[in-house]
Amino acid sequence: MPRLVLILIQNPDPGKAGTRIASRCIASMTTLIDELLAEQATLQTPVANFSKQHDRSPDLAPHYRSLIPLSQPGPGEQYAFEVSLDRCTGCKACVSACSSLNGLDQGETWRDVGTLLGGYEAPAYQQTITTACHHCEDPGCLNGCPVGAYEKDRDTGIVRHLDDQCIGCSYCILKCPYDVPKYSKKRGIVRKCDMCHQRLAVGEAPACVQACPTEAIRIVKHKTIGNRDSADVSLFRSSVFAPQSSVPSSAITLPTTRYVGRVTPASGHAADRGFLHPGHAHWPLVFMLALTQSGLGLMISSIAGTEMNPPAALPLLITATVLFNLGMIAATLHLGQPLKAWRFFLGLKTSWLSREILAFSLVAPVPLTLLALHFLPAFPFKDLLGTITALSALPLALIAIFTSVMIYQDTKRHSWRLALTATRFFGTFLSFLLLGLAISQPGLGILASCAILLKMIPEIRILKLAGNPATPWQPDLKSARLQLGPLRKILVSRFALAFLAAITAPIHPWLALPILLASEILERQLFFQSCHAPKMPGNFG
Repeated sequence: MPRLVLILIQNPDPGKAGTRIASRCIASMTTLIDELLAEQATLQTPVANFSKQHDRSPDLAPHYRSLIPLSQPGPGEQYAFEVSLDRCTGCKACVSACSSLNGLDQGETWRDVGTLLGGYEAPAYQQTITTACHHCEDPGCLNGCPVGAYEKDRDTGIVRHLDDQCIGCSYCILKCPYDVPKYSKKRGIVRKCDMCHQRLAVGEAPACVQACPTEAIRIVKHKTIGNRDSADVSLFRSSVFAPQSSVPSSAITLPTTRYVGRVTPASGHAADRGFLHPGHAHWPLVFMLALTQSGLGLMISSIAGTEMNPPAALPLLITATVLFNLGMIAATLHLGQPLKAWRFFLGLKTSWLSREILAFSLVAPVPLTLLALHFLPAFPFKDLLGTITALSALPLALIAIFTSVMIYQDTKRHSWRLALTATRFFGTFLSFLLLGLAISQPGLGILASCAILLKMIPEIRILKLAGNPATPWQPDLKSARLQLGPLRKILVSRFALAFLAAITAPIHPWLALPILLASEILERQLFFQSCHAPKMPGNFG
């Protein structure tokens, strides 16, 4: 609003006695906004200082070398990012520089900027955080890769992704608790930050380090823990990020990034923690898991039903073979580079995905062999071959399903913990096994109904968390809210079909079979889309 400025003017006439002070009232039309704009023009923002520094010294190579080590790490050390929280302004210059230098596709980012918010103890707290690959000491991406498409440099500790080795299975994305690897649909492979290792090798700063106007990012030498079994991992946690409630546990992969300069309050949490955005559906995996487990259940029931009801055994075996092989075909659709999948044996030592591929490769010939023996004429050792194949079916099927369980349990995602995932996967297998037996022996239909209903109990117990307003935040609570919110229609359809299958099983098992299969497919969709995926604090989206 306009202000009235009073100006005091001293009379310059020395001949008059004393000093006469005359006041003149001058109405000024200067507004508060004008004054603020004028003041803002004189502020030295980080970007302005950054620009002036470049104008004064066009060759800033010595300056940037102060942000990186000038010698390679020694024994027990590796390169690591150090981020100064009180310097990060969230400008995303690091994101732009990384994308430009590495030629990333549109929508592909190797560095993210997120936000932490204060809780009840510090309601005004807010902190922006820049994150990239943490180049972990025990990287989950490297351990989970089935084809050895990751390597950890012995000299620098940098975890690099080998693009030409990748089959695009995306398992490293599930294994990384920080959401670092990114799938490139255009290339059919995963890619990630490599700390600009080519630049570091010649004494140049990585793109993100060089682009940050406030010098919030630098490269330092990090002392490694070494043997995690003998080390005090709790000490390591404090050097990475606090509180642990706001980010995934450091004990999972031992990340090396250090966040310094500001202490995060215990009540701090990710800004997007309560954002109810369903996860990726992974449709090929949805169908692979539902079809293979249902097919294996029907296969075992057909073997058992050969003695109880031989005429019903053959249709069951045909159905089992079709379902199982459709599931195997669906699995290949999840790979960006399926022709390279033959290299899965390279990860057998550490990767459960490699072990799953091996287990399903062993069980795959079983239903085809049993089906072929029904139609082949008699030949020597035919009965012996049939007996051996039938006896091996159950243990091979159980091993295959167990490897599927371990794939998801090994991601350390709370929603995919061992007990819950095993109940779901083996519950599907058992439900179809009993439903198949009910086709051969109608009196067993009630057992199939019980298995279908019991399988839903753990799911219902999770949903009950959303009904209690006093429930503290936890991954299961977010999963429940997702299912009762954006995924509600899928949830209602899944339960409706399951109850219908349970009612139909004792009356008409064949009719219950497709109903139950549809219900299990929806259950697998919820399994993926309602899973709380751990990651670094992020923005909404």
